[in-house]
Formats: sequence, structure tokens, C-alpha cells
Amino acid sequence: MSRPARGAVIVTAIAVALLAGCSLPDGPPGEVVSRADRWSPATKSRAYFLTVRTAQGEHEEFQVHIQDYDRCRPGSAYPDCTKG
Repeated sequence: MSRPARGAVIVTAIAVALLAGCSLPDGPPGEVVSRADRWSPATKSRAYFLTVRTAQGEHEEFQVHIQDYDRCRPGSAYPDCTKG
């Protein structure tokens, strides 16, 4: 295999690995009590978070995609609010 072809294979493998890791775990069901977004200067990216109050009364914060962040306002029921 030529050097450029090997490089292309490596780049493709890295891209596939990164795309496979794009899913975020679902948070627990509950009522959305707050939202937060955090800027990371190191990666020049923004992460979005929701905090929900679970049925047990505990507050849990978890990361979500921007679409879910935009749809889920405080007072809404998670995960129902993600269904848009």
C-alpha cells in the first residue's frame, strides 16, 4: 500500500471513530429545572447541559445536544420535551 493510500485509510478510520462517539447518554426523566451552556477555550466549542429534578427529588445535570437544549425549557418534562 502506498504512503498516501495508507494516510487516507488512517484519516478515514479516525473520522469513523469520532463519529461513532457522537451520541450522548440520555439523562434521567424528570422536570427541567435549569439549563446551562459552557464555552471551552481549549477546544473552541460549547457544551449544553440540562438539570432535571427526578421523581426522587434529586437534581441531576447531564450534557445534551443543542437541539434538545433549545427544545427543553425550565418546567418542561424531560425526555418528552426532546421530541419536538
